[in-house]
Amino acid sequence: MIQSWKEVLPGDRYEVRMAGLLYFYDQKIITCLYQPLIGIEATSLYFTFWQEKDSREGNFSATHHQLMGFMNLSLDRILKARKKLEAVGLLRSLKKRHSDPGFFIYRIFPPLKPDEFFHDALLSPFLFHQVGSRDFERLSSLFADHSSSEVDFEDLSVTFDDVFESVPAGEIKEEEQLDPGEKKWEKRAQSGSLRFRKPFDFKALKRYLSEAILPADALNDDVRADIEKLAFVYNTDPFDMSRAVETASLHTGTVDRDALRKEVRDFYRLEHGADEMPALYDRTQPEEDREMAGRELQSEEERLIAWYETSSPYQLLEQLGHGSKPQPPDLRLIENLMFSTKLNPGVINVLIDYIVQVNHNNLNKSFVEKIAAQWSRMNVRTVRQAMSIAREERRKRQEPVSSKNDAPRRRVSERGHQEIVPEWMNGDGHVNRTEAPDEEAKKRAKWLDDYLNSI
Repeated sequence: MIQSWKEVLPGDRYEVRMAGLLYFYDQKIITCLYQPLIGIEATSLYFTFWQEKDSREGNFSATHHQLMGFMNLSLDRILKARKKLEAVGLLRSLKKRHSDPGFFIYRIFPPLKPDEFFHDALLSPFLFHQVGSRDFERLSSLFADHSSSEVDFEDLSVTFDDVFESVPAGEIKEEEQLDPGEKKWEKRAQSGSLRFRKPFDFKALKRYLSEAILPADALNDDVRADIEKLAFVYNTDPFDMSRAVETASLHTGTVDRDALRKEVRDFYRLEHGADEMPALYDRTQPEEDREMAGRELQSEEERLIAWYETSSPYQLLEQLGHGSKPQPPDLRLIENLMFSTKLNPGVINVLIDYIVQVNHNNLNKSFVEKIAAQWSRMNVRTVRQAMSIAREERRKRQEPVSSKNDAPRRRVSERGHQEIVPEWMNGDGHVNRTEAPDEEAKKRAKWLDDYLNSI
């Protein structure tokens, strides 16, 4: 849940700085290659910062309230767009310490050049999945070098001294003017690098690597950067990565970066299917379909709704597995639901949690897809709608049991999956450390079970 007031206020000022020169051609790269990944609002924010800096000489600060009016966006949406720019390396945000009101520096970076982008181990596969194979090929052709051969041409260009004569030394009166001194000139900066909050475990990787195949210095900075990106994109653990690294360095003693990308990609396709590529998408409930954003949570039901809204299906699967890594079949099922039914992640969270309870912890593919298709036809968009429908479905399933007994049976779920409790769970912004995660998980599971039983 993005709550902008915790990070930035409308009255906080900001200043835009460039990490280097930007060129007109960069607009084409941003629009065609980055916009499919980050969306129109993040792209618009980048161009807004660019024009603000480009239209003024020197440094000029403005308030975020002015930025909200200029872009006609809420501060929450601007903050979300800003974080997307930071994630893909187009922006760095710096905040001055102990400043009231707050003061930010937004440093914009140039995008990767086309050849760098299409060879990037992280951005290129995500673009492929986002636009599809046909448009990916069209974009790569759009930026390809189409210059024709010049083998049959003769160079007739003159040299400098064919046109100009040197100036006699006596005519230069102020020789010291030729010395630039300490001046620094604007230049094209390096593109922003991608960073990860959870770094790849290179220590574990080295334990799996054979020194007979690969020397210790083969993992240079460029190779390590590729490994980190590939591990994130394809969800590759150190053991599987070690096999790819050794294959990519066989007989040479150095890691062939192109071969490494191919090895990891081929292994992923072997596991997921020949035409599958990893997806890049917002894995939590969209802001416009959230009910608890910015609200003070008053009840257990509201806390549960907020949890579903701010957690991803991946996190839910991880917790249902007591903290273990979700299995590929379950991940493929989740991805297929998102792309085929277009259900929101929060709704999918309710769906998965509901089916786990009524189907004895079994995520049967046909059963899940049947209910998901039904919810999609009903146009279920919010978590509260999904919970209401799940409760009604649960009541229908238990009607035969209730007719044979004086009182409906109550089944209390005994699952106690590992859960890291978000700060908002207690309403006061502090995590309650007195109860163990398993106890909190059982408490949440029992509340949902009671809710489905209309208790």
